[in-house]
Amino acid sequence: MAVLIAGLVLFLGVHFLRVIPGARGTLQARLGEMPYKLAYTALSLIGFGLIIYGKILAHPSEPVWVPPAWTRHLAFTLVPIALILIVSSYAPGHIRRWVQHPMLAGVVLWAGAHALANGELAALVLFGSFLVWSAITFVAACLRETPPPVVKGWGGDLTAIVLGILAALILMNLHMYLFGVAIIG
Repeated sequence: MAVLIAGLVLFLGVHFLRVIPGARGTLQARLGEMPYKLAYTALSLIGFGLIIYGKILAHPSEPVWVPPAWTRHLAFTLVPIALILIVSSYAPGHIRRWVQHPMLAGVVLWAGAHALANGELAALVLFGSFLVWSAITFVAACLRETPPPVVKGWGGDLTAIVLGILAALILMNLHMYLFGVAIIG
């Protein structure tokens, strides 16, 4: 569990810099733009690797609660929506305009769905951490930024929906092989 927590601290800690006013700009000024980006990327990748390795080491961990069956059905519904939101953050469209920060909203849904559908300690630490981080970052981002400009057409939205659903179908079929956990029991 210590490896998982260390990975979460590194990964989410680096990503929390956006929430702290002036932190990113100060670090970029001190380090330089390219060294900052390299350090940010390196710490993110190391943290991400530690999260994956730590979750593997911690699985299965102590059960905290037995999730009701409805939580799995809810996850089947929310995760594809989350993936559509995440993809829409890269595709200019109406979804991005309406949600304002679709990447963070998608992570809130993804993490929340997984936290509800998993009752073991390591999963709750993992998904709970992402849920708290993304919710705080989402609120902070909504308070500090203006929404993106209105976009004409629906091409970006259609792209986000198709790619989000495609990603959900692929991940549903490969979940056991990628993460060691079957989503259909």
